[in-house]
Amino acid sequence: MLLNYLKVALRSIFRNKLTSFINIAGLALALTSALLITFYVVDELSYDRHHRAADRLYRVTRYFYDQDGNASLKLANVAPPIGMLMRNDFPEIEKLCRMLPLNTTVTLPEEGVENKSFRERNIFISEPEIFELFEIELTEGNKATALEKPFTILLSEPAAEKYFGTTQIQGKTLQVFGNPVQVTGVFKPFRAQSHFHPDFLISFSTLNDSTIYGRRGLETNWGNNSFGTYFLLKEGEQPKALESKLPDFLDKHFGTFARANFGAAPDFVASKVTSLQLQKVSDIHLHSHLDDELEPPGNINTVYLMGTIGLFIILIASFNFINLSTAQATKRSKEVGIRKVAGAFKTQLMGQYLSESVLIALFSCLLALGAGYSGLEWLNSFTGKSINYFGQPLIIILLLAGSVTVGLLAGLYPAVIISGFKPAVILKGKQTGGKPILRKALVVVQFAISIVLIIATGIIFSQLQYLNKKDLGYAKDQVVTLPYYSQLNDNYDAFYNALTGHSAIKNSGRSSRIPTGRLLDSMGAQMRKGDSLQSVGSRIAYIRIDHTFFDTYNIPFVAGRNFSKEVRTDDSLGYVLNEAALVAMGINDAVSLIDQEFSYGGVNGKVIGVVRDFHFESLHQVINPMIFLIQRPAYNNLSIQVAGNNFQEGLNHIEKVWREFLPDRLFEYTFMNERYNNLYQNEMKQSQLFTGFSLLAIFIACLGLFGLATFNTLQRVKEIGIRKVLGASVPSILTLLTREIIILVIVANAIAWPVAWYFMEKWLDGFAYHINMNVLLYLMAAGAAILIAILTVSSQTLKAAMTNPANTLRYE
Repeated sequence: MLLNYLKVALRSIFRNKLTSFINIAGLALALTSALLITFYVVDELSYDRHHRAADRLYRVTRYFYDQDGNASLKLANVAPPIGMLMRNDFPEIEKLCRMLPLNTTVTLPEEGVENKSFRERNIFISEPEIFELFEIELTEGNKATALEKPFTILLSEPAAEKYFGTTQIQGKTLQVFGNPVQVTGVFKPFRAQSHFHPDFLISFSTLNDSTIYGRRGLETNWGNNSFGTYFLLKEGEQPKALESKLPDFLDKHFGTFARANFGAAPDFVASKVTSLQLQKVSDIHLHSHLDDELEPPGNINTVYLMGTIGLFIILIASFNFINLSTAQATKRSKEVGIRKVAGAFKTQLMGQYLSESVLIALFSCLLALGAGYSGLEWLNSFTGKSINYFGQPLIIILLLAGSVTVGLLAGLYPAVIISGFKPAVILKGKQTGGKPILRKALVVVQFAISIVLIIATGIIFSQLQYLNKKDLGYAKDQVVTLPYYSQLNDNYDAFYNALTGHSAIKNSGRSSRIPTGRLLDSMGAQMRKGDSLQSVGSRIAYIRIDHTFFDTYNIPFVAGRNFSKEVRTDDSLGYVLNEAALVAMGINDAVSLIDQEFSYGGVNGKVIGVVRDFHFESLHQVINPMIFLIQRPAYNNLSIQVAGNNFQEGLNHIEKVWREFLPDRLFEYTFMNERYNNLYQNEMKQSQLFTGFSLLAIFIACLGLFGLATFNTLQRVKEIGIRKVLGASVPSILTLLTREIIILVIVANAIAWPVAWYFMEKWLDGFAYHINMNVLLYLMAAGAAILIAILTVSSQTLKAAMTNPANTLRYE
């Protein structure tokens, strides 16, 4: 019986070549998309779940609040005393580990070997408990002692190969912080599905050295929120119960310290200005959007979005299948009638049709498996992942099972329709192929999905255009940025003169942070009100700059002046604010604030200038109140503006001066415009994904529409012939045949518009600055859908309209 089903199914597939091709092609494309999307989604959901006790592994995070109780700062890392004190205060914690991420230069200073020096961004100074929290496999060394002594270091296998050309390096020496550190082992690289990927692990006891950090700083520095703090909760303990104890913990330790050292008021309550949260490590990648994350996280909404798109495409292909199959029912009605007269049961007819449906789905699955293998290389390149096609056999099995399921579900309704035909009616030629209302509804749903994707693509593209054209308030083009080293402090004037003495260099400035970064440093401020200094009511983020920073970025002043070397008090007492700071303080007239007494971080000075607001952070954030100062200069960045007509010449000159003044430092630079574009990489990828999948969804929908139009036209050839005999023109027949399709697409628009509006408005809310919803975009999407639909059916309708009626009516 099964063999007979197979033979008949194959015969039917080859006899109806066009319908079979459309079904197989549409399903194969849909299944390929579903396969690639599943690879992506499974990879995203698997982050940090491979650790031995992932369900009990947590990270401590820290929030800061403004006067209104709003979280003004959300930090992934915390101050060093917190981990030490939590370890002592909470018996619920089984193991705890502190880690300090670093971005510094590592040098191989061996004699007889050419020095290798690289700026490394994946260095972590870690406590030895890291081995008990995370899965780390040593290929050389002993976990019990590897991070026990000061100035010892572990390297990942790639880092060992990079510096030494081998992984057999135990006992060798590298130089970090200008100090020799001894290699005590080598570890295998962290899995790709980890929220951080260290290349170097340095012993935490190294920080006890006062030239590096100092024991006192580890015990008392509550302001340096740079330490990742992870812990393993004991079995049976509840994280919420532990988290409820953290406000009292802060009041006890930080509150006491603030009152004793910062002059905080006796009634100061630490837990009202800052808080600690517990975050499951396996939730970090998709659910964490905190400041200063170790690596850019993913986004659970993107995972949902990708899954939804994959489901939509499968639905469109399945609807094609159902539509074309029910339409074909009329063509096969006499075959069904004869089989029933010959004694075939309803279940046999259903089994026959379902076998054809499943066979088509399996053909599609085989094509999808081959296409998916090739497509995975693109997916890895596009997402930066390294997914192994054969590393997830369960996904392949699920695809096969899913294909059979799709075949059964998509073929079930047509099978029921066909098996329910009555022989007496069929053989009189009066049987129709199911209810046309269902076919129309499926076309509407297909196009509604496609229109939503078209609108989403247009809005994302428009927002990206807006981001690119938005006036940021500073010059980002032609600006080169480099790390700044304190060894330049003593001869910076000579460095600056050598740099700007060339005609290709316009200016250069130093700062603690640069635009496109985050404003993570803030303090309270006071201003003169009457006879006393009073709090301004909100914390203000600060940037330490030098005298030429504003000129380098072409940031204009709206009142007052820039810092001047000729005014000696500027360096110690001068403050420059932005307009947002004035708004936060309730000041309308910037000029009135100039030369007024102002205190920031406990240092009394005066306001010398106000700069126009500019977008220091991405456009996801509003422009925050900012203050610029030179006091206690601590610069991390050097920004250089290059003349536009001599860019390469200017870059060569920068490198020449760099090597002259910093011969032992790597010349590593970035471009400010590239840094800005990188802020929106996620949105750019979303735009590309939407564009690709929108085109794919539309193509699959059009395949079905083409097949349906072909069948409907064949069903109406005699009607068209009669109309032509009665004098109907070709345009009137074309209108007749396309009018129904146009009406269906208009109905699809009516459904798609509110859906697209709702979801894209929520997407735009993720930006502090964004485009407004434009009805014209929706009208363009509607027009595009109608045009696509007309073009899809035009070849068949035109062919039918041009057919000689004598050829269609000769046997009537």
